[in-house]
Amino acid sequence: MKLNKMIKLLRLEKKLSQSFIAHELGVEQSQYCRREKGEINFSPEEIKKIAKILETNIAVLFNEGLNYSGEISSDNILRFVTVPEKLIHEYEKIIKQKDDLIKELRQKNKGSVASSI
Repeated sequence: MKLNKMIKLLRLEKKLSQSFIAHELGVEQSQYCRREKGEINFSPEEIKKIAKILETNIAVLFNEGLNYSGEISSDNILRFVTVPEKLIHEYEKIIKQKDDLIKELRQKNKGSVASSI
């Protein structure tokens, strides 16, 4: 998803107006609208300010690590997470290994207690 569309998506999710963002950036609402439509590029400084206003990071604005193909609509707003899916998968594997080890140790512990009686 392009930067301008991602910014619009997040702005709508936060229920912020174009006028509010424009005011925070120090530009006219009409100029902000043109940026959001992709007619004018956002400056690097504006991108940093927008990330702060939208309470997100610049990587999310550039859609890095996200796979989103939906249309912008009130029914289809993506909920963003900051943890990449691959990292979650790795943690799940580690947790499963830990659970298996605990199960094995409990079984050994039961066996050693029963043999000592």
